[in-house]
Amino acid sequence: MLFGNKKKSAKYIVDVHCHIMPRIDDGSRNMTETIKMLKIAESEGITHMIATPHFKSGHHNAAPQKISELINAVNDAASTLRINMNLYQGNEILYFEDMCSYIDSGKISRMNGTNHVLIEFMPSDPYQYIRNSIDEIIGEGYYPIIAHIERYACMVADIDNIREIKHMGAQIQVNASSITGSMGKDIKKFVHRLLKEELVDYVGTDAHRCEHSRIPKMKECTQLLYKKYDEAYVDSILYGNAFDRLLTDTNTLKENG
Repeated sequence: MLFGNKKKSAKYIVDVHCHIMPRIDDGSRNMTETIKMLKIAESEGITHMIATPHFKSGHHNAAPQKISELINAVNDAASTLRINMNLYQGNEILYFEDMCSYIDSGKISRMNGTNHVLIEFMPSDPYQYIRNSIDEIIGEGYYPIIAHIERYACMVADIDNIREIKHMGAQIQVNASSITGSMGKDIKKFVHRLLKEELVDYVGTDAHRCEHSRIPKMKECTQLLYKKYDEAYVDSILYGNAFDRLLTDTNTLKENG
C-alpha cells in the first residue's frame, strides 16, 4: 500500500551507521575528509550522526575512550566551521563469541550509551548462526540492530528469516544507497519489499568517504521514501525510532557491574 507525499521533507534525519571518525577504521582517512563528509551530510539534510567505527575481534580496534576523544575533536572543528551536526558514539561490531562480555566490560561502544548495539555479520553466514547470535545478544540484555540486512544472502533468500528475527526482538537497518538502487536492482527490489511490510527500523548511509559511492548521501533516499510510503512510517525510520530508542531514551540503560 502506498500513502506517499511527494512534497514532504524530513524535519530531522538520523544517520545511525557511518564511518566518519578520522583514521580509526577503513572510513575517513583524516580530519579534512571528516569535515568534507560532515558538510555533505549537512547538505543532504542529515541532522544527527552516530559514529560507528568497526570493531572486529583480533583486529586493532579503537577503545571507546579514543572514539569519545575523536568525537570531541570533530565537534570542535565542526563548530569552528559552523557545521550544524549532532554527533554520537557507537560501534559497528562484527559478531564474535565473546562479544557481550566485551560490551559488559566497556571495551565496545554501545549506541550512545544505551543497551542497543549495531551488529554485522559476514554476508555468507548461515541463518541459524545469525539467529543463534541474536538470541544470545538479547539474552544478555542488549538490543541488536542488524546492520545492512540486505547484504546477508540468507536474509535475501528468505524474507521469513527477517520476520522471525524481528519477532525475536532484533531491529533492522538498511543502507540509503540500497533504497535508491545504487547497489543494484535486485537489492533495491528486496529492500523495498521490506519497506512495504514495514520491517525496517532505521536507515543509515554507511558512509566511508567524501567521494565516489560511499558518501553520506540521504536526500534522494528520503525523497523516494516519502513519495512511496506512509509518512508516519518514514518519519519513524529516518529519525523517530532513533530519537526514541537511541538518542533520548535513558530508561533502558544496562546496569554495569
